Amino acid sequence: MEILTPNSMRKSDQDTINAGYPEILLMEAAARGTAEYADEIIKSEILNLDNYYNVSERQVKEDISILIFVGKGNNGGDGLAAARFLKSYGYQVEIIMSAEIDELKSINKINFDLCVYNDINYYQYKNISESEIINKLKQSHFIIDALLGTGINGEVRGNSKKIIELINSTVSKSTKSILAVDIPSGISGKSGEILGTAVKADYTSTMAAYKRGLLLFPGREYSGRIKVIDIGIKKNIISKNNDGLRLFTKEDAQRFAPKRKADGHKGTFGRTAILSGSRGMVGAPLLSADAALRSGSGLIYLLLPEEIEESVSVQLNEVLTKAVSSSDGIINSNSLSFILDFTQNMDVLAVGPGLGNNKETEKVISELLKKLNMPLILDADALNSIKDLKILKNSSAEILITPHPGEMSRLVNKPIKEINANRIDTARNFASEYGVNIILKGAATVTAAPDGRAFLNNTGTNGMATAGSGDVLTGISASLAAQGMDLFEAASLAVYLHGKAGEFAAAQKSDFALKAGDIIDSMSEAWNFIIK
Repeated sequence: MEILTPNSMRKSDQDTINAGYPEILLMEAAARGTAEYADEIIKSEILNLDNYYNVSERQVKEDISILIFVGKGNNGGDGLAAARFLKSYGYQVEIIMSAEIDELKSINKINFDLCVYNDINYYQYKNISESEIINKLKQSHFIIDALLGTGINGEVRGNSKKIIELINSTVSKSTKSILAVDIPSGISGKSGEILGTAVKADYTSTMAAYKRGLLLFPGREYSGRIKVIDIGIKKNIISKNNDGLRLFTKEDAQRFAPKRKADGHKGTFGRTAILSGSRGMVGAPLLSADAALRSGSGLIYLLLPEEIEESVSVQLNEVLTKAVSSSDGIINSNSLSFILDFTQNMDVLAVGPGLGNNKETEKVISELLKKLNMPLILDADALNSIKDLKILKNSSAEILITPHPGEMSRLVNKPIKEINANRIDTARNFASEYGVNIILKGAATVTAAPDGRAFLNNTGTNGMATAGSGDVLTGISASLAAQGMDLFEAASLAVYLHGKAGEFAAAQKSDFALKAGDIIDSMSEAWNFIIK
């Protein structure tokens, strides 16, 4: 599903209008979709129509009051038009305007006049006291935020800021729900950052496509449950104006998932090799291997430092282990010839979980990048071993790297804060410049390919921020790649599966009690969610 920036959304609107679609009809569709979503939420949360006998639905709705805050722009126009629909459904509707009436232009003024015509009460901020606004917030059953849209730049100021602060301080002390129109007011549609202050919504009705700010933190946390409203913009117009960024969905997972041949055997489903582990870090290879097993690969091989190979192998029943040359529990350069020879019969090599890092490790990673010509996944200490990024660009291997923000910070020599504030561009620029696929892990994980394709992931929970979670993701990615998947598609599906398994695990264990092994234990539920 497409994800737009505010600028690409504006272009899509304008292209649609230029093609002959009246702007007022776009606003009418946005308003109707918002009103229908509000109606759906109210009937689900506030009204239990089964408890009413011999009373019409409309009579029940007449007892429900809705308070709508509107600004002077098109976001406010959407709110004004939605007020008219909600009034027609039977609700009591009132409007509080942040701007002067004479500041309303074009179709926004038309929709205001229609509200007046339909006897909808309205108040201007300059003519109503803060105590009156607070009372109306307390007395209302449902609140709609249509103050500011995706086009704002800079911090929220003036009347809008005062209103947002009143909404948040009053509603946070109640069980009332807030529906934001297009995006919560005060959230950047491009970056998801809070522009000084922002409405904390429970629901958002967004127009035509997701906006970046709804899916990137902290905007994602402020947006609640999001519904995309079809307002009549053609898909080809949205695709034309989009820059290739999409939300990875269940439909994508179903489309990408490897096909299982009924007459397949172990070799049919891929041979996965994982170079992992060091003294004191035996858990990482165990997690990666187990996750790979749960992701469909027919044969899993763990290449381990000789000092720990025996202790790891006794804990695994379905994985084959191979000891490689090591010193003090960390692989050394004498292991190279064996690794290069062994991987000739493998479909993918994943390197890094718990590997340790010293001069010998760096030499091994460097030589593998120079000499291998196969799908290669670099995680954790494999990434930390790279000192010159040119080696990625010059490698003949198809590469996937899986950094968390700290590792990405070291690779690009930028602060973690800057990485997280520009997750999408950071991942895409790196993938393009160095010719690699990348999973930039974290809240709202980004997967990017060298050719510009990119996915934003929306699965997972905060309970997955735990030791070993990244090792699990590496195992899933490697297993899918071994089954013949395009490395970018394998990475994107792996991230989705990893997050979905985490959701199932958290539902059983709670986010507080979640550990990496629980994610693996829930992989079967994640797969069933996709394929059934």
